[in-house]
Amino acid sequence: MNKRKISPKQQETDRIQSILKMSVTAALASLGIILSAIVIFFPNIEFISVSIFLIALLFGIEYGFLAAISIAVVYEFLVIPIYGSGGFLILFKLLCYIALAIVAGLGKKLFVKLSFWELGVFGATFALFYDVITTLFGQIIVLQQSVTPTYLISLLIWGIPFTLSHMIGNFILFSLTKTLINWVVAAFRFRGIKLLMLPQLSDSSENVKTNNVKGDVV
Repeated sequence: MNKRKISPKQQETDRIQSILKMSVTAALASLGIILSAIVIFFPNIEFISVSIFLIALLFGIEYGFLAAISIAVVYEFLVIPIYGSGGFLILFKLLCYIALAIVAGLGKKLFVKLSFWELGVFGATFALFYDVITTLFGQIIVLQQSVTPTYLISLLIWGIPFTLSHMIGNFILFSLTKTLINWVVAAFRFRGIKLLMLPQLSDSSENVKTNNVKGDVV
């Protein structure tokens, strides 16, 4: 079976694309960590999940998976001096972040068609999923046999205000996903680099650009 031969020009293009994707991934991941560290004393307000979502949406599951692991580990080291080590809880945080990257990567063609409020609802739903998973399994690991269903239910009820703040924050951030994507696409285009993301994203950006030139309201 003959393998398709890749030309040197295509190899160079692929190499440049990989470097650019990795650079943007690192930049978005760093931004998510920094912004989350800035608002660390505001209960359950974070920029990590939207960063992972955006990276997986732009570049696929592989980059989203890489971002999920690196962000979670780096951020954990940042918060240890403040809150102490989360111990095994980081495993469940990673589970949630990796699940987010997989869903975003697999469903990217669907997500780019959603409206801003639908993206916001998805972000709020993820916040609820994240809080329930980390709260329940965190307590089960720490207390083990001492955990009862009644205790877990009361714990979830007690945490409703914090979960609501997380859901509201995620709703706002995830609703801005398309705007953030357009910024990234515009940055690539400004540098003379052809789109490395989804064709749907390119079409969307071109439509926005055309409408702005014509003076239409987007």
